[in-house]
Amino acid sequence: MKKIFYCGFGAGFVLGIAVALSMDLLLGKTLGSGWSEAVANDLNRALKSSYSPDHPLVIILSFGMIGIVGLMGGLMGGGFSYVIGKLFGTLQRHIPKK
Repeated sequence: MKKIFYCGFGAGFVLGIAVALSMDLLLGKTLGSGWSEAVANDLNRALKSSYSPDHPLVIILSFGMIGIVGLMGGLMGGGFSYVIGKLFGTLQRHIPKK
């Protein structure tokens, strides 16, 4: 079951990163801002500073947020693949052998 979880985790992580980056690339300017602008805005509000979206701290935190999205996608993918693996294992045990 570990192998199934790890495969699902990897697929979910990659898909989570892909969705986060595609949302930034495709919808970033349409919605008004991308990841770096949103992180810069939150930092400026929280710390009462004036970081630009190109500041290294903002870029590092943007990568961190995208990593968190990937981690959440990986956990969901791993959990889903674990449940599906258990389901198919249970079904396989109940199928009569010829």
